[in-house]
Amino acid sequence: MSYMDFPSFSLVGSFYTDPSTMDNDPSHYDESCTNPSPWQDPGGSHFFSFQDILASKPNRAFTPPVVTCAFDQNGNPSLTDPLIGAPVNSTDTPGATNGQTPPFSPAKMVDLDVYQQGVSNIYGFVLKLTVGGTVLTGAMDPCTLNSIRFDRVLPTRGWAGWDSYGWGSFGGDSNACGVYQSVVRIPADTWPAASGSPILDQLRAATTQDTSGNLLLSIRMTLDGYQNVPWHASDFRIGRVLATVGPQLATDPSHCLAGRWLAGRSAGPGDAWDQPSLYGAPFEVKNNTVAIDLSNALMTSAPGQGPLNLGNLSVYIGDGSTGVVGTPFQTNDILYSLSGGIVRLPLTAEQAAAAASAPFFLASSLPGINGLSTFNKQPVLWQESATGFWIACDDRNFQLASDQPNPGSQPGFFYVTQWGQPVTDASQIEHHVFPCFPNNSAATVPWSGGYKGNSLSSDGCLEAVLCPGTHSGQFCLELSAIWDPGSRTPELESQLYFICLWQKGTPPPPPNLESGCPPQEQMMSAVVWSSYQINTKPDWAEIQRLMKVYVKLFPSMHARMDLSDQQTFQIFSTNPPWFVSYANMPGPATYTLPSGGVIASGTIPYYMTRTIDDPRLMPIMRDLSPNRLLTVLYYCYNLQQETQPTPPPPGEGAPHPTATPTRKGANA
Repeated sequence: MSYMDFPSFSLVGSFYTDPSTMDNDPSHYDESCTNPSPWQDPGGSHFFSFQDILASKPNRAFTPPVVTCAFDQNGNPSLTDPLIGAPVNSTDTPGATNGQTPPFSPAKMVDLDVYQQGVSNIYGFVLKLTVGGTVLTGAMDPCTLNSIRFDRVLPTRGWAGWDSYGWGSFGGDSNACGVYQSVVRIPADTWPAASGSPILDQLRAATTQDTSGNLLLSIRMTLDGYQNVPWHASDFRIGRVLATVGPQLATDPSHCLAGRWLAGRSAGPGDAWDQPSLYGAPFEVKNNTVAIDLSNALMTSAPGQGPLNLGNLSVYIGDGSTGVVGTPFQTNDILYSLSGGIVRLPLTAEQAAAAASAPFFLASSLPGINGLSTFNKQPVLWQESATGFWIACDDRNFQLASDQPNPGSQPGFFYVTQWGQPVTDASQIEHHVFPCFPNNSAATVPWSGGYKGNSLSSDGCLEAVLCPGTHSGQFCLELSAIWDPGSRTPELESQLYFICLWQKGTPPPPPNLESGCPPQEQMMSAVVWSSYQINTKPDWAEIQRLMKVYVKLFPSMHARMDLSDQQTFQIFSTNPPWFVSYANMPGPATYTLPSGGVIASGTIPYYMTRTIDDPRLMPIMRDLSPNRLLTVLYYCYNLQQETQPTPPPPGEGAPHPTATPTRKGANA
């Protein structure tokens, strides 16, 4: 089950985010670059919120998200359920215990790498739904951006290459659109069986619990219309969110649909300006119904506006001899805002039989569109592959250590289907690891800028071993670094890789992905940190070198604390005691180093030892390798031993040890 199943509800409104932009240029990671260009929003804090963080500014065009539609367990829409119009918010805190006021710390949106900004993660998002007297709050699992596109908006000039459409210094993000799919976990004891909303009660009954007693919800957020140009004061850092929420089973994919895929017609340099560029759409066939998620597949005429008119769209199967599926429909705001961007059509018995082994396609009544093909003189705008074979990655974003001899490994799960049914034969799957060398088309930077990409020492470092999964149709790539890949620059101490998957017997991706790459839904991206020896007695020069890139590229962080200043670093490495300033806050109350030393004070070590999904974790980019992190923590610990010892909490003889926080890529 997923957000595509019933019962479900959808919400529409604004989101706020402010990723810093100074880290978007690879040339800024060169030591010779001492005054990097600011780009659009250098002062961003990487917040992601359903609240307007700049609400105190005048004339803000922020629309708080509300529920716009809801469907009961039988798929019937409701106009009277109390869910309709209910506000949906984010708490913008990591939570708190013992009744203490939680700290303000919105979720963080973070790129994987300067060369791969298309798989940004959201960490620490907490969703809040208020329906009458019922308030449900749940933490969303960290999730990765998927299906990112930069042609959401119809161009006003044209598709010619010289227009650099979508990639201009300003404006590109307002043309972008992408999807986040994840799981929201709501403590079962906070969700009453009788909430006052019949659909909400049905949703509670339809979903499952995890081992921690949380009820699981599937959520898909489609984000578009984002404006990051500061002189757009009214909508600066604001975009549109369309989200759909449904039941989630513990065995379901968390971040993708293990179903089927309709490829859309994309615009090319030879197209006229008014030709639409349409993205792919996931779809499912269940219970004699086809459900197609078009939320990310459509175009708009302006950022954040309603879908572009595509005429009457008709769904067909195979050679079309079984007739139109259901009735033709139109792409309008009723489909988008009042149906979650999902169209559901009934299948006849004959169509259901044909769907088991034949591709779907969508044709338009507008004759002027250049389609993928034509059917009855109608342009075909979306088409399933002739084999019905589809691969969907559930995990797409990785950070791995390379410190030998035990670098650790990470599993990357993906699902394989044919005509929507699980594929269990691993021999049908091929994969390959591609380092990010110059002209690799999967990178998100223009190589015309002269960027260097990976160093030659990175080739062959990342190993991906195909393994069976735990569910039918699920497989795993076990990722590990088999040697030190080296660094790209002294300030970019890692290498980037793309892992591509495809059906055996079909053409493989080209060398270095120079002339194209598989659909991003079938790719994983991984950063492998260069090896680093833990130093238990580092000096200030070593720490300053590790910190200087953050000082240079993240002004919002630097404004709070100058990590390149030795006196500042010393003060905040030793003060304050955690039990005084962070009492009853979520997360570890102390930190135990591998040496056995216990850290229980200092602002810097406190924020650097939060868990990976805690929005307070520093550095924000989560790009400090485990051994580099430990080196910094040893420096903080040594400073603490040279000063007045931290007193134990009242009533205790000594700070109590706790488990060390988890960080992706840490040594086993």
